[in-house]
Amino acid sequence: GNKQLPKVEYPSVPLFDSLKNLEVLSQTFDTTHPIGQYFFDTAHSYLLAGEMLEHRGKAQFTEYSIQLYGKPGDLVVGSHLTNLEAAHYFVNIANDFHEGEGFDEAEYCISAETIRDQLALAIQEVITEDSIEVCLDNDLTSKAAAGISRVRLRTGAHFSKYDFKQLLEHEALTHTLTALNGYHQPCLKSMGLGAPRTTATQEGLATFSELITGSIDLSRIKRISMRIVGIDMALKGANFLQVFQYFLDNGQHEIEAYQSTMRIFRGGDPKGGVVFTKDAVYLNNLLKIHSFFRWAMKNARLSLAKLLFAGRLTLDDVDRLAPFADTELLSLPKYIPLWLSNYHTLAGFLAFSIFDNWIHMELLDEHFLKFRD
Repeated sequence: GNKQLPKVEYPSVPLFDSLKNLEVLSQTFDTTHPIGQYFFDTAHSYLLAGEMLEHRGKAQFTEYSIQLYGKPGDLVVGSHLTNLEAAHYFVNIANDFHEGEGFDEAEYCISAETIRDQLALAIQEVITEDSIEVCLDNDLTSKAAAGISRVRLRTGAHFSKYDFKQLLEHEALTHTLTALNGYHQPCLKSMGLGAPRTTATQEGLATFSELITGSIDLSRIKRISMRIVGIDMALKGANFLQVFQYFLDNGQHEIEAYQSTMRIFRGGDPKGGVVFTKDAVYLNNLLKIHSFFRWAMKNARLSLAKLLFAGRLTLDDVDRLAPFADTELLSLPKYIPLWLSNYHTLAGFLAFSIFDNWIHMELLDEHFLKFRD
């Protein structure tokens, strides 16, 4: 009840020597070779991330963040719409559904301990030869985070009945799985590391995994869409309290609204204008990955889908490194999620999705006019 802007002081992080060494190293790569370009791009993204960290709380922080993760207003690939327009669309659809159908937010009544135990069992069914720890973390900002050997859940967090499947597909069977596959690479071990430049593709792929498995629900889509709107507000000068109020006004309870707002302002300035734009990647790259899969299906290149799971890669990496797939340089993924193990199921989903583009909603309005009342 005591609404005041948080007072944040960022400790200094001595990165100058590390960044200088990385810059010198990056100049040694032969960028005329696809693998040299892979190393150069990776090193450069770490340089951007380091510069971003050194400028926390300052305007340059946001500039570097946008270079790494994009911003609201970026175009959705293959369209003339922006990711901000897409975000507003999904928020409005969710709000209309709530009003028209009496949609209730799932109750967040499942403990982190219960989710931990369920995830540990489910992960073992896919990742059979490596040990993955699922543990609780007192200091985690997000509800969950995944690395190469463990999946962390925020201590004290409560989850809905939808969260288990989302966490399994998103965190464990995408983030952890791709990191492990990179670790098992014969040469390019760095594919097991999540470089800053791979974040956008990773989050898009992880969210697509939710979509293709039917694990994503409308409230989840609304949540990642609202974060884009919140980032846009903060970039235009809205402060922490104003963005917090936006999440409250759109149905989030206080704790969730605070966490959503904190994600946007971490590293930034609570007064507004200086923000962390990473949360813009989820929706934008979900749409991008979906479009990539549809393009691959249409052009008989669906085999590229499996290569995306060979490590922590971007779509550009997949294109450049494809000629080396299944060689001594680049092995195919050791583990793949269940939805990708059956190409026929994926192909059926994508074929239907491609054809569905040819159906126009305005013609459906005419056909189903009698159902409006």
